[in-house]
Amino acid sequence: MSLPKSVLAQGKRLLMEAALKLNASTRSLNALSLRELAREAGLNPNTFYRHFKDFDELGLAIIEEMTGQIRQPLRELRRKAAESVVPAHTPIASWQENPRLNLARATQVNRETVKLFFDYVAENPNAFILGIRELHGASPILRRALRKVMDDFARDMADDINELKLMPELSQDSLYDISETITREMFQLSMEYIEQPERQEQICIKAEKMITSLIMGSAVLHGHGAILMGALQMDQTS
Repeated sequence: MSLPKSVLAQGKRLLMEAALKLNASTRSLNALSLRELAREAGLNPNTFYRHFKDFDELGLAIIEEMTGQIRQPLRELRRKAAESVVPAHTPIASWQENPRLNLARATQVNRETVKLFFDYVAENPNAFILGIRELHGASPILRRALRKVMDDFARDMADDINELKLMPELSQDSLYDISETITREMFQLSMEYIEQPERQEQICIKAEKMITSLIMGSAVLHGHGAILMGALQMDQTS
């Protein structure tokens, strides 16, 4: 006799929540015992195998859910933030034509996406603790999955920067390199944000400055220093 789907879904959810709680307070997923996890979830240990074949599969389910909750909202927010400065369907002037306006768009996108990211961290601290811990953990399967997540986030960012023209023109490879560095730094900062609640505002500011420095520094190295300096000078004199 098979269990109803609603019961199976509830059991899977309880196991995932229990794993997140135990991982955050003790150690990596693969160091947990089945009995310990089942006890935390309030389930019979045998229930585990109705949902997952092993702890790696459990970890993959958590990673997939976390990614699905934040990946697309970040992309949508970048677009909305850019459109709050230049409305949708309005032709976007090039950086050479209007550097000040494009700098304002880039700054707004930076500020709002940093806020969304850290708001999500605050709502899901255990998921980020699991992600950072397993990124350097014993399971090669989870390490690969998390590296892919970070790669996907970086490629999304590079594509959005290019499409929304948030930087002077750079090659896609250069945009990806910048985005990859930003993604890794943001995930590392998530731990500071969780562990130092009294510094959360400063950490957000730190993240914004870090992103600006990486993007502007790369643009300067690729020959766009004069455009950026012009935009900054215009902004300071306005």
